[in-house]
Amino acid sequence: MSESSTEPRVLALAIETASPDFIDAGCRDGRFPVLESLRARGTWGTLESVTNISSGSVWPSLYTGCNPAKHGMANFHMHLVKGTYHIDRYGPDQVKRPPFWEYLGQEGLRSVIVDVPLTRPRSGHAGALISAWGVEGPAWIRESHPPDLLRRVLKEVGPYALPNDDYRRSIRPSTCEQYRELRHLLLAGIRQKTQLLRYLMKNEQWDLFLAVYSESHWAVHVLYQTFDPRHPDHKPELADEFQSLYRELFEAQDEAIGELLECVPGDVSVLVFSASGFRPNYSANHLLPEVLNRLGVGPTPSTAFAGDESAHSYSYYRIRRIQDTVSTPLITAAKRVVPRRLWEKWTRRLLFARENWARSRAFCLPNDYCGNIRINLRGREPKGLVSPDAYDAVCDELERAFRQLKNAATGAPAVEKVIRVRREYSGEHVDALPDLSIVWSDTHPFDGIQSDQIGVVRGVNPERRPGAHHPEGFYILAGPAIGRRAGPVRAQLVDLAPTMIDLSGAKVPEDLDGLAIHSRSRDSAGLPV
Repeated sequence: MSESSTEPRVLALAIETASPDFIDAGCRDGRFPVLESLRARGTWGTLESVTNISSGSVWPSLYTGCNPAKHGMANFHMHLVKGTYHIDRYGPDQVKRPPFWEYLGQEGLRSVIVDVPLTRPRSGHAGALISAWGVEGPAWIRESHPPDLLRRVLKEVGPYALPNDDYRRSIRPSTCEQYRELRHLLLAGIRQKTQLLRYLMKNEQWDLFLAVYSESHWAVHVLYQTFDPRHPDHKPELADEFQSLYRELFEAQDEAIGELLECVPGDVSVLVFSASGFRPNYSANHLLPEVLNRLGVGPTPSTAFAGDESAHSYSYYRIRRIQDTVSTPLITAAKRVVPRRLWEKWTRRLLFARENWARSRAFCLPNDYCGNIRINLRGREPKGLVSPDAYDAVCDELERAFRQLKNAATGAPAVEKVIRVRREYSGEHVDALPDLSIVWSDTHPFDGIQSDQIGVVRGVNPERRPGAHHPEGFYILAGPAIGRRAGPVRAQLVDLAPTMIDLSGAKVPEDLDGLAIHSRSRDSAGLPV
């Protein structure tokens, strides 16, 4: 690190997506020496996330310091429009709370923000901000503040190595050559991001510097089957060359963090984190609409799919059929012709047009891993069928039914947990969230689920991605105001915003849900006391 500065400054780097056990093992065996050096002089531990609501809730929860019921964002890719049965794509403008760096700006502090998902340049930003230059899933167009910053970055660094569009996941490799090409692109992306961040550190004034490395996030979704030998898509013939690819990406990110630390003063507070962990994508969401039908809460009692048959007419299968029949170049060409917002609105309207949610007592919202259930509540939905007095009874009925589900292949419980969202989260925008979140077991894939009540519902998961998010990420925090702690300390995702605000020397707003990690007492388990 360079010489000390005179004012408190914070360098925060996200390396997505990693579980605490993976990071701990890599630090202990010497593969992540920079992270281990930060752990040795600071504090670290598990970061409890909100991916059980949706991975789309993660970044708004982090940068607002508020739970999803306050910022109102669930699955931004496919979000229920308030007061309708329509699905639309949401973006940064639909997040109901401001990002925490706006509080810093109000106190005269400058922030450099790079590739934080679900953000965009906002009027009056104090500092520099780049959105969607090199991200895993863009929620906004590539843009910057000030506007000419992006032009300068593209001249200095160039465009990001990896595809930056909605169909990025179609690149999932199948041959050795394709795996090698993807490895090359992912490692190139890390080098490019590091070059970009060093350029900004040198040319921008900042009190907070927050940036996201997304390459290992790509790997979880596209390459999980290579580093988990238990995954059904794991290919032993590729294991020797590619099973270590995920770890290799983190080794490259660890080295990159070391390069960045050389560019900043020694008294800068350093936060490294992942906002979620990883797990195999053994979701049973594709079976959930038919399960609701058989439970009698769908649009009609289920008679069309008796015995071991599967309901392949639902949106999960329609999405996959479109992906299989329409080429990526054709979709890309169509998006160039159709205005962006028109494309996002009407593609989703068509995908979900046949779901008949208005005729259901409960229906399944699109989500990534967990099953999101919405009660068709009178006074909230336009054609609500469930009275407010009956709301808890319907939720109780569904929770009991879901807890009885078994994996048809193994006989093991299909559901790890049922979250009653209104009991766990409170805020003025809780109605933007599902009412129940079904956390599926991640021990075995689901080709079918069964119970005495529903019989057997079968269907192959149409989701292409072999890996998914897990609600346990990690954090490492080091700096002059931190102090060393010998063991892991558990924290919440919403703790990161107040932590960065406080370490930057600003006052933490009282209406945030989190607490600064370094400034509170803890019991022996690492929980707030």
